[in-house]
Amino acid sequence: MAADTSRVAVVSGTSSGIGAAVAAEFLRREYTVVGLSRRGNARLAQEKGYLDCIADLRDDAAVQTALASVSGTTADRVKAVVLNSGVSPDPVDLPKVDWQVAAEAYENNVHTALSLVQATAPLLKLGGGGSFTFVGASLANGYQPERWAYAASKAALTTLMRACSAEFAEDGVVANEVRPGPVATSMTFADVDGEVSDQIIRAINDGFRTDWLKAPRTVAEWIVSIAEFPSNGPTGQVFNYSRKVL
Repeated sequence: MAADTSRVAVVSGTSSGIGAAVAAEFLRREYTVVGLSRRGNARLAQEKGYLDCIADLRDDAAVQTALASVSGTTADRVKAVVLNSGVSPDPVDLPKVDWQVAAEAYENNVHTALSLVQATAPLLKLGGGGSFTFVGASLANGYQPERWAYAASKAALTTLMRACSAEFAEDGVVANEVRPGPVATSMTFADVDGEVSDQIIRAINDGFRTDWLKAPRTVAEWIVSIAEFPSNGPTGQVFNYSRKVL
C-alpha cells in the first residue's frame, strides 16, 4: 500500500510494543510515519513510508535534530503526533520509595512528551492543525501506592495533555489521552520479546473471565482513530479503555 505523503504522523517509542503497533496502523491508513525511539525499529524501517529516527527523547536537542533530518519533505504535512514513549518503574512500597525513582519516571514519561510537544507543535500549526494523542494509564488515579512513581508521572502527562488542548486550540490542534489498560507488551510481561499471540491472550483472558488484556494492534486502532479527530472534535479528553473507574 503506497503512503499518502500528504499526511504525516510522528510517533514516539516505536521500537516495540504500542508505539510500533501505532506506527504500523498509521502506515496501514496510508500515512508517512516518522518514528522516534532510542533503539530504532529495523522491521518498520523496511516499510515504505516509514522514517526511522533514532533519538533519545530526553535530549531536547536530539529530538530537534532528528525531526530536522526528515522535515524537508514532511514539515508542512504533520497531522498527528502520538506521545507513547515511556517506562514503568518496578513497584516499591510507598514508605520506601526513593525520590530518584520518581525523578527518572518523570524524566522518561513527562520530559520526553514535553520535548516532543515543543518540537512538533510548530509543524502541526504549519500544516493547518492536527492532533496530539497521549498514551496514558489508569494508574494515574493513584490508587496503587506501590506504583506511585509511575502513577504520578502519568498524572502529570494528563495535565500536560489538557494544557496542550488549551494552548494550541486556536491553531486547530486537538489533544486527547488514551488509557488502554493492560496491553500484552514487555511493560506488562517482563519476559515478553516480540508479539504475544492471540491464543495466549485469549487463554489469559479466559482464565480471568474477562477481556482486560489486549493486543498492541487492537490498542493502536483506538489510538489512531482518536488521533484522526478533526480540529473541531473532542479535545482535552481522557478515553478510558481500562475498565477502571476514573
